[in-house]
Amino acid sequence: MREINEAEDWLRSAKTLLEGSSASRERYTVVVAQCIHSVIRANDALSMNFLGRRAIRHDTAPRLFLELIEENKIPLRYANLRKTINDAVQLKSKVDYQGAEMSKADAKRWVNKAEKFLSAAKDSLG
Repeated sequence: MREINEAEDWLRSAKTLLEGSSASRERYTVVVAQCIHSVIRANDALSMNFLGRRAIRHDTAPRLFLELIEENKIPLRYANLRKTINDAVQLKSKVDYQGAEMSKADAKRWVNKAEKFLSAAKDSLG
């Protein structure tokens, strides 16, 4: 599925940059942005597969995730990941357009969040 492949590529790119030798502090912001894109694309995969549509704006993505949970399209054990998609959508413009600075700890935390979200999406898709 295209959306899952893209989510995996975004996450792989984030991990490569985080583990790289660049001394740039800005790389942490880029890592977070890449993780956010990974989460959004994984959410797109879920909503396309189970609902036949994707969010047309990023701020509607959390609503679609909630719909997936409420309609038992994905296992209830993943309901807590709604916070991840909410956080991703809220932070997206800050890191993409407003120049928010992220730390190494932020970057590591977002890699972990994206890994969990992507893993849950893949598990739900079968």
